[in-house]
Amino acid sequence: MKEVRDLIPTRKIGVGELDIKTAEEQIGADFPEQYKELFMLVNHAEIGEWILYPIKDHRNPKKTWDDIVRQNTEVREEDMSKDLIAIGDDGTGDKLCLKINNGKMGDEIYLWYHEDAEIEEIAPNLKEFIIIISEEDTDDFDKE
Repeated sequence: MKEVRDLIPTRKIGVGELDIKTAEEQIGADFPEQYKELFMLVNHAEIGEWILYPIKDHRNPKKTWDDIVRQNTEVREEDMSKDLIAIGDDGTGDKLCLKINNGKMGDEIYLWYHEDAEIEEIAPNLKEFIIIISEEDTDDFDKE
């Protein structure tokens, strides 16, 4: 994930393996490797219009209180399928998600539409998602 780190303008420091493991235990499933790698580089990343929920950082719990665990337990959408884990949103109610299968989250990135509770696979993995969004942002900038 180091090769796509420069595509993310967020400069927040990453979290440690212990913080990631704690979040996995609280959610009840393991994150994909790319997700872990990214969060060790940068926590609470902004990718285009999408903001990834942070992992609670034991070094600064006040800045990460609204973390991925809280988003998937306390404020979880009622009509969201139980096999989906929300990893971020765009402020409209739509969510980026990973699917759980046998206690592990898959690599594929899904978009969950809040208005009709439908899901769509939008990228094969987090790295490709970052590249796709970065290219869209560049295209939008070039058109202006």
